[in-house]
Amino acid sequence: MSLLRKTTALGVMTVLVAAASPAVAGAITTHGGAPIIITAANDVQGMCTLNSVAVQGDTYYGITAGHCLAPEEFGAAPVEITTANGELLADADDLSDSGYVLDGSANFLDPNAGLNDFAWFRLDESVTPDATGISSQADTGIALLDPLLTGERLETGDPVPVTQDLVGSLVCKDGAKTGRTCGPVLSVNTESQEIFAAIPAIAGDSGSPLYTIGDDGKAHIVGVLSNGSPVLFNVFDGTSSHLASVGA
Repeated sequence: MSLLRKTTALGVMTVLVAAASPAVAGAITTHGGAPIIITAANDVQGMCTLNSVAVQGDTYYGITAGHCLAPEEFGAAPVEITTANGELLADADDLSDSGYVLDGSANFLDPNAGLNDFAWFRLDESVTPDATGISSQADTGIALLDPLLTGERLETGDPVPVTQDLVGSLVCKDGAKTGRTCGPVLSVNTESQEIFAAIPAIAGDSGSPLYTIGDDGKAHIVGVLSNGSPVLFNVFDGTSSHLASVGA
């Protein structure tokens, strides 16, 4: 089961940027744009994308879309999160220190409906994440296409607030399935912090970081992918309104 909420609009993303954490050779690591496999207590599994890594004190948290951790999506509560290779990112104890928000139905036909789709989970102590990097490896199943969508590592900067200045600008997302795809911001809702953009995404990309490239050359995250379809409008849930949830 690959997770991407089904609505008449496309995706939503939320992002947190944290202090740098150099990866240790041989250690389990993860980063924004990496695939995560969620397993529920009933053995149902789903794929999402890690949006980013947040830091609270000495503890690292993985950020993704809220529906990726919602028990109603699986029929049972999530009990484990791993990398695509099966390496542990969070066990049941780690997931006891997690949370999610999931409400609203904003889409391009009803942009004022509001939307919250954001989740966080404690990364296991065995994980040494790249907390300031975004990269992706496309896995569309189309051999000739995947190399073109591979996203090389980008250094992240501070989050960018959702403002009207984003409208018309080029933004990109890095997802576990479609890799790095870009497109224009069509509109924003500054009150409820949604971003509407035309960016390809498919199931498994949920949670992907949405970002702009600043004058400093860094990726500045503005949202988290929630739902959508391959080529239509995408809805992204803005980051800043959720940062306090994990104390970052």
